[in-house]
Amino acid sequence: MASLVNPLFKPISVFIAAAILAACSQNPHHLAAPAGMADLATANLPPAAAEYKTTLTADTAGHQHDSSDAAAAAVVWRFWRDGRQIVMERPQLGLGELWQRDGKALIHRKLYHNDRRAIEFQEDDLKMLGNKPAWQKLALLVDPAVLARLAVGGEEWLDGKPVREYRGTAAGAEWHVVIRLDLGLPVLIERTADGTAEHTELLNAYPLSGAPWQPTASETYEIIDYADLGDKEYDPFVIKVQRQMGHEHHH
Repeated sequence: MASLVNPLFKPISVFIAAAILAACSQNPHHLAAPAGMADLATANLPPAAAEYKTTLTADTAGHQHDSSDAAAAAVVWRFWRDGRQIVMERPQLGLGELWQRDGKALIHRKLYHNDRRAIEFQEDDLKMLGNKPAWQKLALLVDPAVLARLAVGGEEWLDGKPVREYRGTAAGAEWHVVIRLDLGLPVLIERTADGTAEHTELLNAYPLSGAPWQPTASETYEIIDYADLGDKEYDPFVIKVQRQMGHEHHH
């Protein structure tokens, strides 16, 4: 998948109360990007870094949860993006993910910082697992196909930053998305489906060159090819990874 105050944005509830954006049926991919704003329809969004908090809330009618339960459901994570590489990290858990474009091929690594090891997935592995996302989906953090099915509001301004709001139903879920247009980063992603609500909010955002933190260096990690996991089935690290991935590797 800590509480930080975002110095750039008001609480999203204030934003919603103050300015619910007018929705229309216009396709977001047909909205021209004004000068100085990211074109959300392109796979080459501006280099950027961000920090997010994602909270999962299950429908538990009739049950009360204490504050420790609520805290356990929230994860703070960081995101770095340029034209060739995307990195996501969950510092609380010592985990990360790296996606790289090598020409037209896509390479993915799951990073285990505490173990200083990584699992690498080649494009054929991703296709076999049914987990080969489009680069644009990784870069925008929202599937463009979902945005294309949502009602989209006009350009608005939030604390001096241009934003656009999307609402509606797509892919079997209710969505509320607010995207910051200058950096091409979501300010808010709310997704509700099957009794579970996922709330992701932007805490901090920077142009990549101005980010106060960098991805954890992983160049010296031992890299294990996903296709070779079966040859290491007695390795405690591999056993742990297979458990986390939710399946057993058979060779």
